[in-house]
Amino acid sequence: MTDKSYYLEIGGDVKGLIGDGEFKGIAGDISGGVINQYIITQKSGVEIQAQTLITGSPYLGLRKFEVDDKDRFFGRDNWIIELTDYLKQKNVLLLLGASGSGKSSLVQAGLIPKLKDNFGANKLVNLTFVPDVNPFESFYGCLLANRYKQSQAKLAQAVKEDTLIKVVEGLKNNSDLWFIFIDQFEELFTRTPKTERDIFIKSLIKLIENNDSLVKIVMTIRADFLDKLSPYPSLGKIHDQYSKMLTDMDESELRLAIAEPAARNGVIFEKGLINQIIADFYEQAGSLPLLQYTLDLLWQKDHIQERILNIKTYQEIGGVTGALEKQADKIYSQFNEVQRKAAEEIFLELISLEGKEAVSRRADKSSFEQEEMQREVLYQLIDNRLLVSKGEDGKATVEVAHEELLRCWQVLQDLIREKEEIIVLRSRLYADAKQWDDLQKQDAVKASSELWGGSKLAKIVEFQKNNSLPNLDTVAIEFIKASISQAERQKNEKIRTARRIAVVSLVAVMVSTGLGLMAWKQTRQAELNLANARGFSSWSLFVQGKELDAFVEAIKAGKTLQKQHKYDKEVMNTLQALLYWKSERNRLEGHDFWVTSVNFSPDGKTLVSGSWDNTIKLWNVETGKEIRTLKGHDNWVTSVSFSPDGKTLVSGSWDGTIKLWNVKTGKEIRTLKGHNSRVGSVNFSPNGKTLVSDGVYDTIKLWNVETGQEIRTLTGHNGPVNSVNFSPNGKTLVSGSWDKTIKLWNVETGQEIRTLKGHDSYLSSVNFSPDGKTLVSGSQDNTIKLWNVETGTEIRTLTGHDSYVNSVNFSPDGKTLVSGSLDNTIKLWNVETGKEIRTLKGHDNSVISVNFSPNGKTLVSGSFDKTIKLWNVETGTEIRTLKGDDWFVKSVNFSPDGKTLVSSSNDNTIKLWNGSTGQEIRTLKGHDSPVTSVNFSPDGKTLVSGSYDKTIKLWNLGTDWGLSDLMGRSCDWVRAYLHNPNSGVREEDRGLCDGIGEEK
Repeated sequence: MTDKSYYLEIGGDVKGLIGDGEFKGIAGDISGGVINQYIITQKSGVEIQAQTLITGSPYLGLRKFEVDDKDRFFGRDNWIIELTDYLKQKNVLLLLGASGSGKSSLVQAGLIPKLKDNFGANKLVNLTFVPDVNPFESFYGCLLANRYKQSQAKLAQAVKEDTLIKVVEGLKNNSDLWFIFIDQFEELFTRTPKTERDIFIKSLIKLIENNDSLVKIVMTIRADFLDKLSPYPSLGKIHDQYSKMLTDMDESELRLAIAEPAARNGVIFEKGLINQIIADFYEQAGSLPLLQYTLDLLWQKDHIQERILNIKTYQEIGGVTGALEKQADKIYSQFNEVQRKAAEEIFLELISLEGKEAVSRRADKSSFEQEEMQREVLYQLIDNRLLVSKGEDGKATVEVAHEELLRCWQVLQDLIREKEEIIVLRSRLYADAKQWDDLQKQDAVKASSELWGGSKLAKIVEFQKNNSLPNLDTVAIEFIKASISQAERQKNEKIRTARRIAVVSLVAVMVSTGLGLMAWKQTRQAELNLANARGFSSWSLFVQGKELDAFVEAIKAGKTLQKQHKYDKEVMNTLQALLYWKSERNRLEGHDFWVTSVNFSPDGKTLVSGSWDNTIKLWNVETGKEIRTLKGHDNWVTSVSFSPDGKTLVSGSWDGTIKLWNVKTGKEIRTLKGHNSRVGSVNFSPNGKTLVSDGVYDTIKLWNVETGQEIRTLTGHNGPVNSVNFSPNGKTLVSGSWDKTIKLWNVETGQEIRTLKGHDSYLSSVNFSPDGKTLVSGSQDNTIKLWNVETGTEIRTLTGHDSYVNSVNFSPDGKTLVSGSLDNTIKLWNVETGKEIRTLKGHDNSVISVNFSPNGKTLVSGSFDKTIKLWNVETGTEIRTLKGDDWFVKSVNFSPDGKTLVSSSNDNTIKLWNGSTGQEIRTLKGHDSPVTSVNFSPDGKTLVSGSYDKTIKLWNLGTDWGLSDLMGRSCDWVRAYLHNPNSGVREEDRGLCDGIGEEK
C-alpha cells in the first residue's frame, strides 16, 4: 500500500486490512492470500480519476450478485477463503444469515469463482436453484440449463426419496465436481407443499449421507427461519454439524465494497461521503441490497463525467435510509388511479406472509399479461427495477426485486396492513390447492380430505364475490369449486342421514307392542341424531353468511337436547361460536395490524396490547371498551409489560426505542434511546425499579425506571441474545446467546459476574430455579446443564436427548427438572443428583412446550403432533391425551388454580380442557387468523387472546354457560327476526323462542 493511496484518503485504517500480517484480498484478485493489486490501496484519488472512464454503473442495485459479477464483488475476501478451506474438509454447508446480509452473493460471486480457480472451470458443474413450489422440478430445470439433455435431466422430476442419489449416479462424470447450491432454502417451508417438502428433505439427507467428496452441497437460509427445521431432526443435525453464521461486514470491508467498484471505472467519492454512507448503512441495520441500490442510483443521478460522486446528490436521492422508498414513490406517483389499482393487484400476488413477516413469492408472468392495463403496469414496474422477471417466454416468472422493498416502502407496508387477511388466506389456498391437485393424480378419496369447508371456505367465497382475489391460478380456482361442491354434499347428506335414522326409529316405535324401553330409546336416539344434524346445518348456514337462520337451527337443536336432558358438544360449541361472533363485547377492535403482545395489569382490571400498527392500546377488561391509544413509536411494537405495581407501562419497538407510559393518564413519561437497532423484549425487575431490554442484533441494556437514564450497556456476547431473565430477588441477570455462552450480570453495577461456557451449540432456554441458586440451560447440542449461580461452576451435564432441547423448566419446589426435545420425548430429572428419573414417551413429533401445574403434581406438554398430553409427575404415566387441534399445538398453560388448561394452535382456535379429567370443556372460535398470545387473568376467570386478525378477545371463563343460558342468549338475538313477517321464517318456527330467556 502506498502512503498516498486513495484508501487512506477516504479514512481507511491500514490495520483494518491486515489479517495474520497480510493484506486482505479482493474477490476475483485472490492470489496466494496476499493481495496488493486492488486499485484503492495502490493509487491516489487523482491517479484513479486519470484512468479511462467507464460510464456504466458498477453497482448491481437490488439484483443479487451472480457468478459473472465476480469482478465487481468486494469486501468478503476472508469469508471466501474461509469457506473454500472449509469445503476442502467437508461436503455440506448450511450458510445462515439475516435477510439482506449477502448470503447468495457470497456464494455466487465469491465462493463459486474461487472453487473454479482451484478445481478448473470446465470440471466444476454449478447446479444452482431455489426450491420454489416443487424442488424436484427446480432441480430438473437447473440440469437443463447446464449441459444435460431433457432425456437425462428428467431423472430429477421423480418425487421420490432416492431421486437425488439417482441423478448423481446417472449423470455425474467421475472427474467432475458437482456444486449443488440450494439458494433460499427457506422456500421449502414458505412455498413447497408438505408432501414434496418431506420427500425432498429425505432425498437430500440420503445424498448427504452418501458423502461423495466430489459433490458439494451448499444451502443458504435466513436465520429467522431456523425454527422451521424443528419438525425435521435430520435437518437439525445438519445444522449442528455443518452450519456457519454469516456476520455483518465491518467498516474496512464496507470501504472496499463501496469505493473499489467506482475506482475501477475511474471515479472517486467526495471527501466525507463514504463515512456518511457507512454511518447510514449501520443505521439501516446493515442491508447490503439497500446499499447497492443507493450506490447504483447515486451513479445514475450524478454527473459521472466529472468523475466524482457528490454528497449533495446523495442527500437528494434520500441516502441509504431513503433512496429506495423515494424512488419507488416517484414511480408510483406517476400512475393514475386505475394503474395504481393494477400495481396493487400485482404486488398482492407477489407477497406472502410467513408468521409475522412479509416475504416475496414468485408467480407466473403470464398471469399478469391477460389484461392490457395490468400488462402495461407490470412492464413499467420491471423496467424501473421494482420487479424482476426471469426465464423465457411461456415459462417466465416475476417477483419483487428484493424483500427490502417490502420492509422500507410505506406504500407496500400500508397495502400489507390493509390486505393481510387476503394475503394469508391466499397463501394457504395455493399451498392446499397444490397438495390437493397432486393427490388427485394418486388417490381421489385422500385428495378430498384436503378440500376446504367451514369459515375458511366461506371467507374465500366472499373474497371471490368481492373481486378481492384476481389472478388466481387454475388449480386454485378448481380447488375452490371442488370445496364448495363437497361442502354442499356433506351438508345435505348429514341432514338426510339424520332424518332417515329418525324415520326408521319412529317406525320401530309404531310397530312395537307399546311404548316399552326399547321404543323409548329408539325415539330418544332419533331425536338426538336430528339435533346433531341441525347443529351441523346451523354451522353450515353460519359460514354461508346466514347468521340468523343459523341461530334458528341451533335453537331447534338445543330444544331437543333440553327435552332429552342430553349434552352434545357440537351443538354447544355451535351456540357458543354464534354468540361469540354476534356479541361484540369480547372483540376488542381498533388495531390496524397484527396484535403481537397482550397482558393483564397486576389487578386484572386493565389490558394492554401492542401491535405492528406502531401503537399500544389500553382496554377496560370489564366493559371491553378501549380506554386510550398510546402513540409515539415509529415502527412495530414488539413487547408491552406492566410494572409490578401496575402504574407504569413499558413498550419496546423496532424503531430502536423503549417508552415508559403513565397507565392512569396514558401520557408518555419518557423515551429511552440507546439501541442501534430493533428492540426485542423489555421487562421490569421484580421490584419495578430497573428495566432490562435486549436488542435483536446487539446488546443488553439496564435502565433506571425513575429517571429513564441508561444505567449501563451489557456487552460481551458475540452473537444475538435470545434469552434474558432476572433472578427471583432481582439482583442478578442471566443472558443466553447464539454464541453458545451464558453470562451472569450484577444488576446494581452492570458488571459481568462471569461467563458460563460448555455448550457446543446455540442456547434455546435459560432459567433460574425458584430459590435463585441454580441455573438451568438447554441447548441445540442436545444437552442440559445445571450451574451454580454463586460460583458459576457447572454442577453437571444432563445427557440423554437425541436432538435439540427446546424447553427446560423447574418444578415449583425446584427439586425436579423437565425437558422437552426434538427427539419427541420428555425427560424428568432429579436436580440434586442430576440423574434422569424417567423418560416420558408418547408424542409422535417434536415436543415444543413443557410446563408443571402450579402444585407440581401434573405435567403438560404440547407437540408438533397436534396433541397435548397430561402426565403424572410422580409415576411418569400418561394421564391422558387431549386431541382436537387441526394444527400443531403452539403453547399450553395451566390456569392460576391449576384446574384448567388452555391451548392455542395455528387453526385459529383456543381450547379449554379440564385439568383433572382431560375432557375438552369447549373450543373458543372467533379469530380469523392464528392466535399469537393467550393469557389468564390473575383470578383465572377471564382469558385474553391476541391474533394476526388484528383483534384481541376477552373470554368469560367465570360463568360456565349451560344450555339454558346459551338458549336464552341466542333467543335474545333472534326473537325479532322470528316475528318479522318478511323474514321468510316458517310459521311453525315463529314461536320457537316463546318463553325462553324472557323476563317473567
